[in-house]
Amino acid sequence: MSEYDECTDALVDRTVLTELQAELGGDHSIISSFVRNYVELLPWRVGRLHRALERQDIEDAMDAVLSLKASSHMVGAICMNRLATELEISIRLLPNGDHLDRLAAQVHEIENFVSGTIQELETPLQPN
Repeated sequence: MSEYDECTDALVDRTVLTELQAELGGDHSIISSFVRNYVELLPWRVGRLHRALERQDIEDAMDAVLSLKASSHMVGAICMNRLATELEISIRLLPNGDHLDRLAAQVHEIENFVSGTIQELETPLQPN
C-alpha cells in the first residue's frame, strides 16, 4: 500500500491560492479566473484519462495525467495532485503501455474526489 492509496489530506490547500494571489499583486480577479478554468476543465481532464486508457494510448494518458497533476498543484488541489502522481507512477511502470486499461480503478478513484474538489474551490477566496 502506497502513501497515495487513500486521500486523507484536505482536498484543497487554500494557502496555495492565497500565496499566488499575493505574488500577483493581490489581484483577486486573476485567481478567480484561474480557479474557474481549473473547475471547468477538471471533469474533461478526468474523462480524457478514461479515454486514453480505453484506447491503450500511453502518450495521451501520460499527457493527460501530467496536465491534471500540474494544474492541480497550481490551484492547491492536494488530493487530485496526489492521485495524479500515483497514476503517473503506475503508467510509467507499465512496459510499453501494455494493459493500460488495468489502471481504470485509479481513474475512478480520482473521479471520487472531483465534486468535492470543485465544491471546495468554488467556496470564495477572501480578497485581501
